[in-house]
Amino acid sequence: MNIRSPRIEHHDWHEVKAMAEASMVVLIPAATMEQHGPHLPCDVDNLIVQYLCDETAKRRPELCTVAPLIPFGFNEHNMGFPGCIGIGPHTLIELYADIAESFTRMGFRKILFLNGHGSNPTFLTIASRMVVNKTEAHVGTVNHWDLISDVIAAHRESVYPGGCAHAGELETSLYLHICPERVRMELAVKENQPRWAEQFWVDLQGGGPVAMCDDWSRINQSGVEGDPLTASAEKGKIWAEATIERLTKFLDEYRARKILPRRNFNHVPEDPKQEK
Repeated sequence: MNIRSPRIEHHDWHEVKAMAEASMVVLIPAATMEQHGPHLPCDVDNLIVQYLCDETAKRRPELCTVAPLIPFGFNEHNMGFPGCIGIGPHTLIELYADIAESFTRMGFRKILFLNGHGSNPTFLTIASRMVVNKTEAHVGTVNHWDLISDVIAAHRESVYPGGCAHAGELETSLYLHICPERVRMELAVKENQPRWAEQFWVDLQGGGPVAMCDDWSRINQSGVEGDPLTASAEKGKIWAEATIERLTKFLDEYRARKILPRRNFNHVPEDPKQEK
């Protein structure tokens, strides 16, 4: 099978059918459009997950294909800043589920959302479970930063927790690696959210046990939550390569995992109308 492009939309329907028959995994990049401070464009989350998915599929074209990017996510907490687009929670869950289910109807049985926006996971998890319950496919979701928390820790220079949250060291470094010409480091500012409770903190290396997201207009001035001043393209390359490597390893294991038949262990009463 000749794979001309990592992206499924660049292929005709005969080729898509062949991909499904070859048991390829579908990678669905999901993120959002939102402000990322004065030094980064509003496409940060989208650009990063698109790059990671594309690079993974380019390097292993027989393993996976990339679905069209879902560029909008849950963003109500950010709407006080220009540049943000928000989708309501019920609409978003249905959108994710409908897209994943569409691939199951093509014959794909292994689907993975690669997420790049911190407020999407709840909705992606619900949608993935809905499709698994409804179809014969496996559908999963992962945040790209969760694949490499140890690698982030090994190379970061910003304070933990806080320096690698939103538009901080991690995201700025990845953008510097992927598309440096769009980054304006001369405008970068550091703004860490104060750690106001022992059990609450925000950082992409790993957050605190308590989950609570305030409206950003109440707690933030610059649109940055972290320390982009410590970012570099070199670290961005290290983190991107580590993500691609671990994502690829998981996809191999994911593809190989058998989908077992459903069973019903419930007691089923005998139908009194059934003839004996």
